[in-house]
Amino acid sequence: MNPQATPNLGVSQCLLGEPVRYDGGHRRDAFLVDRLARHVAWVPVCPEAVLGTPREPMHLAREGARLALRGNESGGDCTGPVQGFVQARVPALADAGLDGYVFKARSPSCGLQVRVANEAEPSGGLFAAALTDALPDLPVIEEAGLVGRDTREAFLERVFAHARIRGLFAARWTPQDLVRFHTREKMLLLAHDRVGYDQLGRLVAQASARPRDEVTRGYTQRFMRVLAKPASVGQHVNVLQHLAGHFRDHLDRSRLADLHRAIDACRRDECPRPHVYAQIRALAEELDIQWVREQSILTPFPQELLTEETHD
Repeated sequence: MNPQATPNLGVSQCLLGEPVRYDGGHRRDAFLVDRLARHVAWVPVCPEAVLGTPREPMHLAREGARLALRGNESGGDCTGPVQGFVQARVPALADAGLDGYVFKARSPSCGLQVRVANEAEPSGGLFAAALTDALPDLPVIEEAGLVGRDTREAFLERVFAHARIRGLFAARWTPQDLVRFHTREKMLLLAHDRVGYDQLGRLVAQASARPRDEVTRGYTQRFMRVLAKPASVGQHVNVLQHLAGHFRDHLDRSRLADLHRAIDACRRDECPRPHVYAQIRALAEELDIQWVREQSILTPFPQELLTEETHD
């Protein structure tokens, strides 16, 4: 099994059902509260709550070189208190071991792409922009992005990978620990970027000769940037074929042919990719092929988070 720390996930507090919205309400997100909450530790934040609840709804306005937060009706400037909160909280969050963040869409403080009065281009909300500037490699998403299967999968993959690497470096790790970690992540990294995987491999090979803090920072940063690159169908098919090669001497012709037919169906978008990875995972367990069984790409995060929840 891969080492796995519980992901620490920042979240706009209203999405958890807390009554912190301007009108005293919330924007409870069922996926976050009913499903993802089983697998993560929440770090809830509401920058605007510093103004009290309820409060006047607000918007962003460009005023010279700064973005201001102003009341929709009064035009009152609410920037100071919220900016003070942001300046105090962002450094603390940067040191809190976050593995990702779910922001409230369209919020003038928490949105990633927010309308700015009298400007054509959107901007990040006051808090969201400051946090993403401080942690540029942190996996982030708005709650609306979790609706689509592909965007949800990409976000969860990065969040749980960040938790794994944080867990590795939180302990008194050795270069051998890093080699084992890098080996388990090989297929996942290759699905995103072969060049990036090779660069990480060179850093792993030099780990014993470089300062530990430098290795920790460098490997984490490069690792997350590789995973931030979209993985194409072709890259996944290459990985699946590589994994299938480990069964060549263990399966009869019929079963091996079945596996390759499933991979070809995946290439043609006729079979969901997770189904093929699940098939490979089951074969690795059955045949006790440890290298394949331990590849993180087979279970990059709890797979029930991709399925649609049903109720009897």
